[in-house]
Order: sequence, then structure tokens, then C-alpha cells
Amino acid sequence: MLYQFIVYSKKENLMLFDTHNDKISLPYFQSKPFHIADTKPINEYFYNQYHLCINVLKCWTEEDSRLVYEAEVLNGEIPYDSKRIIWLNPFNRKNVYKLPKQGQRILQQWTKNESYLMPWFQYGFRDEIDKWVGRQLTGSFAIEQVRSWEKGLLLKVRADDNNYYVKTVPSIFDHEPFVHKSMPEFVPEVIATDERKNTYMMREINGELLGYSRDIYQWEITALRIAKLQKKYMHGEIQIKKTIPKRPIEQVLTEKQMNKTIRSLQNYISNVSYQALSESIPDVLSLVQSAKSLLSIDHGDLFGGNVIVENGEPFIFDWSNSSMTHPFLSVVHLMEEVADFFSENLSEELLNVYLCEWTDYGQIDKLRDEFSIVRLLEPIYYLGVHILHIFPSFHYNVDKEEIIEAYVTKWLSNKNKISEHV
Repeated sequence: MLYQFIVYSKKENLMLFDTHNDKISLPYFQSKPFHIADTKPINEYFYNQYHLCINVLKCWTEEDSRLVYEAEVLNGEIPYDSKRIIWLNPFNRKNVYKLPKQGQRILQQWTKNESYLMPWFQYGFRDEIDKWVGRQLTGSFAIEQVRSWEKGLLLKVRADDNNYYVKTVPSIFDHEPFVHKSMPEFVPEVIATDERKNTYMMREINGELLGYSRDIYQWEITALRIAKLQKKYMHGEIQIKKTIPKRPIEQVLTEKQMNKTIRSLQNYISNVSYQALSESIPDVLSLVQSAKSLLSIDHGDLFGGNVIVENGEPFIFDWSNSSMTHPFLSVVHLMEEVADFFSENLSEELLNVYLCEWTDYGQIDKLRDEFSIVRLLEPIYYLGVHILHIFPSFHYNVDKEEIIEAYVTKWLSNKNKISEHV
């Protein structure tokens, strides 16, 4: 994969170009593909090759097996100590015409400044965050960029006393900092929040991802923790300053909403799949009618990769997709992982441990029936949430096809079971 870069110093109004034989080009490198939000390979390349500290703003465009990223220069002084680079004013037409045709077109589009902007895509935002971090800490610290895409900015802070992460989220996820802050027993400790910037700073958790653990006890503790947390919300023992999106199953999976969801899939699935999903709607609606109206916090994406075990204690992070809905949704994927990694029997035992926490709301056999309903509805529900709420909040949605394929595949594989259940 070819990675190409627009590297600009707004302070100096200068852009970095490679130069060779009186010709210039945008800097680039070849690499095996990495996640579009991953900034570490890019930051390392520019530090090693150009002695530049940069802040990757975003992947600016994708074309012809080429990704073009935009980055701002963080250096106090621009380095001029290489014969193979040159710094030029990108708004000077004479400089633009020195580029190859493809580079000219990229720069002409960039100078129009019509691209879609999240706050952290803007020049100067990173500097504001760095200063904010400095006000939260005493002593020296260094900041490394980890990720930047439209779903958020993630920075790692190495300080004298500890390491921290700073996360900035878009408005669709603006409840996340407050969800984290409301549950200190269950998540990485929140050190500070900046409500205006939808930003929060949390202590780094040192440990292994639950998804790598073959200790079934850790999975059991995680299931018990999520149940305890959900019941605290239901009993009013946990209060959140910011309103969490309220998305009960019966409101997301109405006939109107489901038809809207399926219509939006026409360009992503085959006609056969489209027809099969449409035919499934009446059975899904019947299943929704038979589900209880339990309402508590749902993580939205709980799996082994969003839990870190530190000193035997599992901490659940990344609550960006959280909402108020049926609590059992949170453990569907977790139970499936246990079945895959361990066995179906252990998955059933773990489910029983989780459901025993809910016996105030029904007998265990009734709770098992309820979970079986929620399990069948889970991919349909999350597909609806993404189509109706999450995808419309973003411009690029680089993981849209992957998300749709996963949920549609699961829905189709459950289609007969849904019919049998009703």
C-alpha cells in the first residue's frame, strides 16, 4: 500500500516536500496495510526520516490503492538539515505546478479547505489538548498519538508518576466520558474531563486483554461485573451527568424502522439476502413483542478486546456505543466467545452465573428464555442502531461494510431459529 502525506506547518505557512533533480513530490512510503486510524507507523516514519514531530489529523482521501493523510507539524522550529526535502508555501501556484499532476490535484483540493472536519482534525486542537494535559499533571510528561479518525482521537501520556490515555470523542458519543466517570469500580480511573471538548483523561490499565485469557474465572468475574453494574443503574445507585442515548429494543425494532434499515442495505447486500431479511420482519416483530421491557445500560460492543485484566481485576473500557436498552444484549458476544474459546458447556455455565444475578426479575428458566430471545435479536438490533443512529453521524464510515456484513450474516444464520421461536 502507498501512503502519501500532506504535512503542513500552519504557523510558518509551509509544507514539506521531497525533492530530487529539481522536482518535488509529496512525501510517501510503502507499507503493509495498517488500520486507517493507526498513527504510530506514520509518526515514527516522520521522526526517523525527517526529524519531525507531527500530529496526524486524518486520512484525507483514498484513491488508486493510495491513502493520503494530512498532518500538522508540532516542531517549534522546522528542520532544514536535509538536501532531499524542501519547505514551500502550498498556496503559491508556482509551487503547486512543480508537483506531478496527481500531486497538483491533491494540493488544489486541499487548499479549497472544503473537507469535512471533526474538532481534532483542525490545526491547533492538539496543542490545546497538550496544554490541558499539562494542567492536570505535575512534573514532566510526553504525549504520543495513538489513533485519529472520525470516531475519535486517542493519545498516550507518559508521566513521572503513571501513564494515561486521553480520548476525545464525537458528539454522538459525548456521553462516554461521563459513563466512565460514573463507574470507577469497573473502568479505568478517570483523572479529568473537558466537557467542551468531549475529552477525558484516564489512567492506563496494565494487564492482558480478556480475549487472550484462558482463565475462565476472569470471564466469570467480567460477566458478574457487568450484571452488578447494570443492576446499580436500574436501582438508581449510579447517576450520570450526561444523558445516555435511550434505545429500547421495541423502539429500534419497529416495523417502520426495520424497513428503513433494510432499504439502506440495498447497495451492500445481494438481492437474495435483501429478500430474505424483508421476509424475516414479521417474525422479528413477533419476537420483539415477546421480550421483556428490562432497561439498563448496555456496553454496545462488549467482547474480550474491550476488557483488560489488571492484578486479577477486569476493567471494561470503550463505552462509546453504550445506551439504555435491554441489559442482556451486553453479554451475548461474551457468551459466544466463551463457547468458541472454551466450550459450549462452559458458556452455558457462565450464562447461568450471569442470569442468577437477575432472579429478582424472574425464575431462571424464564430468564433463559428471555436471553434466547435477546440473543436472536442482538445482530438485528445493533444493525438498526448503526444504520439509524451511528452511521448518519459520520462522513467516511470506513468500517461500515464490515459492520453491516457481520450483522447481516448473523441475522441470516438465525433466520430459521427466529421463525421456530415464534
